[in-house]
Amino acid sequence: MASKLNGLNGLNGLNGLNGLNGLNGLNGLSEPTATGFGASGRSIGISPTYTPVDDHTGDGLEAWPGNQWPAVNPTVTASGGAGYAPLHEIYDQVPAVNGQFTINHWSPVNYATAWLASHPGLIPGPADCDLQSILDAADVDAEITELIALIEYRPAMLDEGLIQAPVFEDYFRGILNYNRYTHPATTRLVAICLNAATSAGMRFKWHFNRPRPSQLSPALMPPIDPPQHGSFPSGHSTQAHTLCCLFEAILGDLVVTDHRPHPDPDPTDSDLAVVRRPYYDMAQRIARNREVMGLHYPSDSAAGETLAECLFTNLLAEPDFTAELALARTEWGL
Repeated sequence: MASKLNGLNGLNGLNGLNGLNGLNGLNGLSEPTATGFGASGRSIGISPTYTPVDDHTGDGLEAWPGNQWPAVNPTVTASGGAGYAPLHEIYDQVPAVNGQFTINHWSPVNYATAWLASHPGLIPGPADCDLQSILDAADVDAEITELIALIEYRPAMLDEGLIQAPVFEDYFRGILNYNRYTHPATTRLVAICLNAATSAGMRFKWHFNRPRPSQLSPALMPPIDPPQHGSFPSGHSTQAHTLCCLFEAILGDLVVTDHRPHPDPDPTDSDLAVVRRPYYDMAQRIARNREVMGLHYPSDSAAGETLAECLFTNLLAEPDFTAELALARTEWGL
């Protein structure tokens, strides 16, 4: 087990960037170039011109004048002759389409933040969504016992679980193959749902303040530090199940009947077909991984699923959301 973790030491350097990784997921793409964000800074220095001039030293050599940006050699003055001309005067360029910052210039994460701020009242509270009954029904001792039994499964899922810790949207894109450029409306909706689910989850975490499983049982020894907020409901479960609701709303219930042979719990049942929902299966997988890592109780995951359904019901009641939903459907030819 120790050797397994040692092999992942290289990931530790990413911890400081977790805040940025979460934004990458909301941007719709995690590749540095595809997000529209450069992989490095953009230093601007002095670049020599192509046309040399006599350096007036009498040695017959020439020199290349240096240019700042925008190019000031030859010097261009602003209209009226006061100071250097602004860039759009030099290049006769309109700064933005129709003088506005268009929707395509917004990153999905910033768009979602602004959109939700403009649509208050969509985040459900304890009076709107009954999670208390799930918590009341939870058998903490039985849940802790189950989580301890799951420890032996960590080596097989740990790489996946660590990647999903800061951002997991890529796993849904692995099913659907979309990004912010091929499906911009879909990506904006993903950002809205993830942002809203985060707020909803935090609202209920603040309300319940349930301790983390490892606070009750140090034997769990999570491979990463538990997040610094309450355990109930699971934020990953809330977010992942909200995305499940979104994709099923855009594309319909993608239900696949799997006719391959499966172990049948009932030997007398001859029908071994299994009905699968890929978005739901992925949401369940993401939530379960958090349990295997000792970060959440199973009841946390169940509450996250319930909260996602409450939240998405509220979103569907907002006309601006359903208008964006209709636009997203056209991106998939629906």
